[in-house]
Amino acid sequence: MAATIPTLSGSSFRVLTPGNPKIAKGLKKGFMTFILHLAPAKLSGYEVCPMRSAGCTAACLNTAGRGGMIAGRGPLTHEDVASGLVNTVQAARIRRTKRFFEDRQNFLTDLVWDIRKAVRWSEKHGLTPVFRLNGTSDLRWETLGVASEGGRRIFDVFPDVQFYDYTKLPNRKHIPANYDLTFSLADGNAAQADAALNNGMRVAAVFRTVERVRSYIDTGFELAGLPVPVIDGDDSDLRFLEPQGVIVGLYAKGRAKTDTSGFVID
Repeated sequence: MAATIPTLSGSSFRVLTPGNPKIAKGLKKGFMTFILHLAPAKLSGYEVCPMRSAGCTAACLNTAGRGGMIAGRGPLTHEDVASGLVNTVQAARIRRTKRFFEDRQNFLTDLVWDIRKAVRWSEKHGLTPVFRLNGTSDLRWETLGVASEGGRRIFDVFPDVQFYDYTKLPNRKHIPANYDLTFSLADGNAAQADAALNNGMRVAAVFRTVERVRSYIDTGFELAGLPVPVIDGDDSDLRFLEPQGVIVGLYAKGRAKTDTSGFVID
């Protein structure tokens, strides 16, 4: 299957983002990923990444692609957005995040509506829909009930649909079977990453270059004094297809290329 995102002609989503270039590789495997992008960190006035580090905050992909484009100047940074310099993408993410906190049940009702539409659209095009609710956030979706669906969680409303996310929250509990989580290694959370591995999770890590990823695939990566197998995480974004107990090796992109916080591994 070609890695071309089918045109979502006439399809408007209320809160989800379809067609993100980041997930194009998944189309080769027959999956279409729909992502919920909120304004990360505390850009909206509400914190959505409670365990974020300085490194991941600075390197966040929130300002990648169209999220960082603004006429008459270079790419936006996290600091730009925090100071009020935003483009239409950033403004939409901020509005969306405020609505999540200030009008939550109507927001969740719209999210359910979007997921149902995405499922229908994907089936029509011969694709399997999968969903990332924390595209640029780290919220505990497993704790949220949808009043319009009898108080059920999103995952219980759609038990046959696959959801997946990255997280830095070390103590998430009661995770549904259709919600796959990958722990994110960052500056300052090596102990939590080690605990995640010991609890059977996979861990994503960002390395400086493609060559460094390939090197660690050959040798393994040492975490808490023990070598851990490394797999290529840039083959696709479909983490739920990968084994547990491994390091998912990603190479630095955008501002992460110049990171000196320890978030990016040399």
